[in-house]
Amino acid sequence: MIYRHLIAPPRAFTQFSHDIIRHPRLSSDAVRLLTWQLSLPQGARESLSRTAERARIGATAFTRAKRQLKEEGFVHERRVQVPGGLWVTQQLVSNVPLSPGEAAKILARTPAAAVPEPAQRPVSPQVAPSRRHPAVGVPTPRRTDGHPRKDPGENTSH
Repeated sequence: MIYRHLIAPPRAFTQFSHDIIRHPRLSSDAVRLLTWQLSLPQGARESLSRTAERARIGATAFTRAKRQLKEEGFVHERRVQVPGGLWVTQQLVSNVPLSPGEAAKILARTPAAAVPEPAQRPVSPQVAPSRRHPAVGVPTPRRTDGHPRKDPGENTSH
């Protein structure tokens, strides 16, 4: 017989439906990805892939989890073109399964995020390659000093 003792945390907690936690067709990675996304603060715009990195869900497991969430209606995506010609992917995460039509209505009300101008985009730090040092010794030219010093006739069976 199992006994459970629970104390509600005083802050920083989220309540989830048992339907999410016990969903028969969602893997533990899919449930973790979904609950992590739903626990983010209101207005947070963290992508599913970034959440998977933070949750230490590997690439293959993430792909499988995302596919499961999309198949069950918890995640929907659409690609939109923003001013300047760039395409962005909008992701909708829901705590209840949504049909594609319901998700499309919600996403249609959501403006595409403005993409910063090229001069304003954060630039990833570029690091110059370090000087290469050979593992052992220094490079040397090929030896070309002619014939072997010993007569090869001594080593033949003829």
